[in-house]
Amino acid sequence: MKMTKRKVIYSLLVLFTSIGVIWFCYHTYEKQYYRQFGQYNGKAKIDDYEMIADGAGIIAHWKLTTPEEDRIINKYGSYRNFNQIRAGEYHILRSNMKLKDNPYYYKERPSKDEYWTLSVYSIEGKKLKEEKEIDLYKIVENFDSNWIPSELGAIYRLNGSELVELYIRSLKEPYVRKKMFLNLDTHKLEQHDQIAINNKRKPSVQFKIVLDPDSSGLKDIFLDDGSFFFDPKNLSKTQFKKSSKAYQLLEQKDTKVMILNPKNSVDRYSRAMSVYELFMKKGVNLYQDVTIPAELSRDGQTHTTQTKEEFDHYYDLEKAHKVYNEID
Repeated sequence: MKMTKRKVIYSLLVLFTSIGVIWFCYHTYEKQYYRQFGQYNGKAKIDDYEMIADGAGIIAHWKLTTPEEDRIINKYGSYRNFNQIRAGEYHILRSNMKLKDNPYYYKERPSKDEYWTLSVYSIEGKKLKEEKEIDLYKIVENFDSNWIPSELGAIYRLNGSELVELYIRSLKEPYVRKKMFLNLDTHKLEQHDQIAINNKRKPSVQFKIVLDPDSSGLKDIFLDDGSFFFDPKNLSKTQFKKSSKAYQLLEQKDTKVMILNPKNSVDRYSRAMSVYELFMKKGVNLYQDVTIPAELSRDGQTHTTQTKEEFDHYYDLEKAHKVYNEID
């Protein structure tokens, strides 16, 4: 039996209407689903890198490994978490998040679709080794099932091991938090009272750096933040040759510079400056008007230095070891 023209048109109309309804329902669901994730930065891995400043820093290109989900999250305007990288002398961490809120505010375990993990790279000489991804919720649950992670801090060094600061929250008493340290070699949580004291209260070297935009590729220098993006248009103001791998990496999107420094490293100042000076023209003096407090000087007096040689002369590494609790 042949279908009439009217029936064909009607059938097609029903078909296209059904497709339209399905499409609308799917995209409504997709929008509602992805908009619930207020903290998101997906996952990424280092696919190319170059060590710089005799191992004090690294230029690394990060390749996104969740591009489709990244695209959808961006489409619906969810908030992206940008405070991702932690770097020590022997480890690089990337904090990967897909959470409905900042983990600080969680008072119960997240849903099965959420995650908070760490991509981990160990540094052996001038080579990177990708380690097993760390699930922070599982790490804390294995330590004590009545607690969850709430905040990730900096990397510290103690007796040769590197530890990342991790605050955890009680599920039984949600307003109770305590500071722990995740050992990056053993992947076990540890408590260290000697480095739990706020390091900002400890004496520190004061740099008064005024950057000249004509001779510096950087606008600012931050000693407390060991990673930064670099604008390729300023490459002419650096000490990297066009033919160098470092130069070529810096031309690419999603390349980040990391200073390989634990927060309590005694030589963090000289290591940081050796990296920063590469992003400026030769001859820029970063040690001008640097103040070394009495607690960190060789003779117990406050000194203001004008050169790196003066800084090295007065800065006492042994005193710094004790002040910053790098060793027991």
